[in-house]
Amino acid sequence: MALVEFDKETCTKCGACAAICSAGIIYYRKNSYPRLFPGTADICLRCGHCVAVCPTDSVIHQELSLEKCLPIDKKLGVTFGQVAQLIKSRRSIREFQDKPVSKDIIERIIDVARYAPTGHNNQEVRWLVVNDRQKMKELATVGADWMRWTAKNVPGMAEMLVDPIKRLDAGYDVFLRDAPALVAAYAEKDDPIAATDCAIALGYFDLAANTLGLGCCWAGFFYFAAGAFPAMIKSVALPEGMACYGALMLGYPKYKYQRIPPRKPARIIYRQ
Repeated sequence: MALVEFDKETCTKCGACAAICSAGIIYYRKNSYPRLFPGTADICLRCGHCVAVCPTDSVIHQELSLEKCLPIDKKLGVTFGQVAQLIKSRRSIREFQDKPVSKDIIERIIDVARYAPTGHNNQEVRWLVVNDRQKMKELATVGADWMRWTAKNVPGMAEMLVDPIKRLDAGYDVFLRDAPALVAAYAEKDDPIAATDCAIALGYFDLAANTLGLGCCWAGFFYFAAGAFPAMIKSVALPEGMACYGALMLGYPKYKYQRIPPRKPARIIYRQ
């Protein structure tokens, strides 16, 4: 049985499956049934576009059955205005309630974020979750050491870290902001598109978290430390050959925002 087949009893010969095939391996001529080019099974990206687009469920993909490809619930569609407000009202949260974030809720958000697009549909983004208070304090302590070491040893960073280190010395956690949880995205070190894939996935996570009453802040200091500071690399303990490509502090916001501050106008170049 071929990797992809087409039910001739229900196929309308519309050609949509061939038109949207990311790998271009479905052959179609007008008023004929589509078919898979011979010997192209290994080229298939397993993206599911062909199954998802077919209006009559006539595409039979051996690895992406109709049962696996859930139907889109049109009742759950959102308006542009709703999406616009979600994006515009999203804030970087640096003050959190002293309230834990459950594993179940984090996994629920990751279950959505894993649908973020990845280059060549590789789906190689992996997740690191820290939602243990003691481990968060450990990371914050190591992070404070990184900040002090960096200020002394990395040219160009000292000036940027002067004020944060003053706050550290005053007893504030400026590394992880006393957040109850941290979510990081990681992938293989040698993957040339891993940084982009992880950033997109974290962006999805960030917005999805807002809909559940949670807030995030991009953990830039953690990202830098996790990639270069030996003590942090040891504490994070990613699998061999993996690298962190971004992280979010996560928790329930201590304060609610009532308005949307302005942003700079979009700078656009048109080529016509």
